[in-house]
Amino acid sequence: MKKIIIIQVSLIVILSIMFLVYSRKTPEQQPTVAIIPSTSLSADRTGYERFTLVNPAVRADLDKHYIINFKDLRQQLISIHDRQKHKSFLYFAYLNNSSWIGLEEKELFPAASTVKVPLAMAMYRMEEQGKIDLTKTYTLSELDLDENFGQLYKIGSNQSIAVEELISIMLKYSDNTAMKAVISVAELIGIKDPLKDVYAAMGWEYSDVTSDQVTYIKINLKTLSNMFIALYNASYVNIEHSQLILDHLANTDFDEMIVAGVPQNITVTHKIGVNDLELAYSDCGIVYAPNRPYIMCAGSWGAPPKDAHKFMSESSKAVYEYVINN
Repeated sequence: MKKIIIIQVSLIVILSIMFLVYSRKTPEQQPTVAIIPSTSLSADRTGYERFTLVNPAVRADLDKHYIINFKDLRQQLISIHDRQKHKSFLYFAYLNNSSWIGLEEKELFPAASTVKVPLAMAMYRMEEQGKIDLTKTYTLSELDLDENFGQLYKIGSNQSIAVEELISIMLKYSDNTAMKAVISVAELIGIKDPLKDVYAAMGWEYSDVTSDQVTYIKINLKTLSNMFIALYNASYVNIEHSQLILDHLANTDFDEMIVAGVPQNITVTHKIGVNDLELAYSDCGIVYAPNRPYIMCAGSWGAPPKDAHKFMSESSKAVYEYVINN
């Protein structure tokens, strides 16, 4: 009996000593225990950083900005689209959960200046690959000068400008002379078709193929939307260059089309396409509605500028109001 008591007392003493020793260990010495929060916890958003296994957007309290039902918006856009007497195109994609609406979004139309964005992407990609230094200057030639769109041609030839500045002018002002100069810069380093890699990397189809000659005369809204999604996700050029391109496109004066459909305080980063000879007009970009960003693209072919602009601004306004109020 005494032996049993002695053994029990000894065990108690040993356990007490172990407890004291363990409790004095530093946090680094103590084992780590993973605690998975119960789904029955309070809906209060504080402390959501603990939920490491769920969508970060939910932890950021963006779930209330998910919109699933776009049925009514689709009907509004169909009504606006069907009233047009000429070819018209619409594409909308909600970036929070990838819902989308497309009306003739894969139909080809004249690309015009929309190709300036993938050209800029190509140039920044070349810089990332070490093929070119965009801080270097380029001297304009007579062949670069183009008065059809933009004002850069007025400075004349033999003027030297940094390549990165040419890209900025090309995007902000949709300047044709700047675009031709950028293409000339690519040719100087042996790149005869700077758009090829951009289109191939993103799985875009060439807009027009004549015999063996690849051209980029036409485009569609789905391709344009993919271009902006690639910039939004920094999936083709790095985050710094994606931000830079989008920043240039957010600081343009072209506000007659999709920009006219949203409040002035809302950022819209977009690119227009204008071909007056064929009465082809387009505008595509990202509308940064508070917590609810989305892609908005619209195009018109065959209608006079006033009618085309009205169609695009009316469509843009319908989308913005639906996204904000639902």
